Amino acid sequence: MTMQDGTGQAEAASPFASRALTDLWRRQGRSLATSESVHKTLREAILTQVLGPGTRLAEEDLAGGFGISRTPVREAILRLEAEGLAERSSGRTAYVTEISPREIVEIYEVRGAIDGLSAELAATRIEPPALSGLEWTNQQMREAGEQGDFVTMARLNLEFHEQLATASGNGFLLQMLVAVHDRVRRFPGTTFAHGDRWREAVEEHDALLAALRSRDAEASARLARAHMNRSRDVRIATLDD
Repeated sequence: MTMQDGTGQAEAASPFASRALTDLWRRQGRSLATSESVHKTLREAILTQVLGPGTRLAEEDLAGGFGISRTPVREAILRLEAEGLAERSSGRTAYVTEISPREIVEIYEVRGAIDGLSAELAATRIEPPALSGLEWTNQQMREAGEQGDFVTMARLNLEFHEQLATASGNGFLLQMLVAVHDRVRRFPGTTFAHGDRWREAVEEHDALLAALRSRDAEASARLARAHMNRSRDVRIATLDD
């Protein structure tokens, strides 16, 4: 459902047109009318694409849908703006930030840097249980891919890379990766549904795991960066589909 804004451009309708956000609010048990609870609900809705790019975040509509005053809604939207998840163009109404091709490229650049360093450090620091955990997650990805369950596969993939960052022994790397993954969750669809990409990704993980088992830091870093570069290229290709 779309509307026209003051400039004549199409805009996404109020989030409560579908009541999806109200359902999320109730499922998460939000009963306190605080800016923190509103922010958490809106943020989760944006990251899980309940609220897609361009959705209008009108204070009055949101307050009415949540059954609360406008003040905590206003404060929550300001926090979303500070996080880059919402923005205001013309007028006073905020919108969910659009995802540009340039932003996607920049995110993959950061992911590649984090993954490369995580793999390099993990090659000399990883403990057997952590390596087994990575192998198990990759096997779960393989099984999900064989079943065509690419949503589950995408979730497991983020877990795999967060496990890798954890194995690096550098807490800051993990913190940065989790923040980047919040952005990744907003990407439309998944690259695993593109051709045979799901199988390629699992095999790239296999190669990385072999390098980690061999304690080869240089190869681990190179393979991790190459894996992310390939994912970036497929993602960009899907934008033209």
